[in-house]
Amino acid sequence: MKKIHPISTDELLSSLDHRNNTQIKYYSFFEEKINSIADHAISTYFWILLNRSEWKIEMVSENIEQFTPTKKDDWIQSFENHFYMELYHPEDREYLNAAFQFAEKTRLSLPDSKRGTLKFNFYGRMRDRNNEYRLVMIKSIGQYINDKNEIEASLVVIYDISHFKIPNLPLFSVIDDSKETQYYKYIEREIKNIEIDVPKISKREKQILELICSGYNTPQIALKLSISYYTVENHKQNLRKKTNTKTSSELVAFVMIHNLI
Repeated sequence: MKKIHPISTDELLSSLDHRNNTQIKYYSFFEEKINSIADHAISTYFWILLNRSEWKIEMVSENIEQFTPTKKDDWIQSFENHFYMELYHPEDREYLNAAFQFAEKTRLSLPDSKRGTLKFNFYGRMRDRNNEYRLVMIKSIGQYINDKNEIEASLVVIYDISHFKIPNLPLFSVIDDSKETQYYKYIEREIKNIEIDVPKISKREKQILELICSGYNTPQIALKLSISYYTVENHKQNLRKKTNTKTSSELVAFVMIHNLI
């Protein structure tokens, strides 16, 4: 595949250009997605609404001070001061910039009917409220694309995944509606595709995975799905076999990297 070279935050911002403003209320546009985040949360998280027409962070979730060293009101500011990107580890920053740029170009190169089929996950280290770096997953869950083929606004969820043991962590992954996933990892200052076989899971297994990732234990899952304790345990055992994992923590980590839910 074509090499993707790391870029500075200035290079990323200059490549994005300023967007037209259609005067849409972005929070209203994303409100349904924002309200549903908790239903599909795989770990503790916060969200950010990026206003690309005014080049600023327009809104953040109420809990953001629990996960970052910055006050909630201080988040509402311009991209151009590099505030957001400087929260990431210096060794990860330029690679994440390149991954963000790649994702945007890839999405906008698709016809309208295909844009919603792609999902991107990015991985890196971000400062917590104590100014210590911990591993996070950055998930792009929504974009507002105007009639000039420009992304005016983006909704991003950032999950804390520091407590999961994740071997061979990719830089980012891309999944489409056919469930074919590509993984990209930077090696020697290049980003390379990683070929990984992802197991197929049933609808019931997916339901159980979602509940496991949301922190439910076996009795709670059985009650939630109106099935027996032993049925849940059998599904969990089958999932561990399919994913070659031994513990629930390893299973959740596998799920996150491979976009199984």
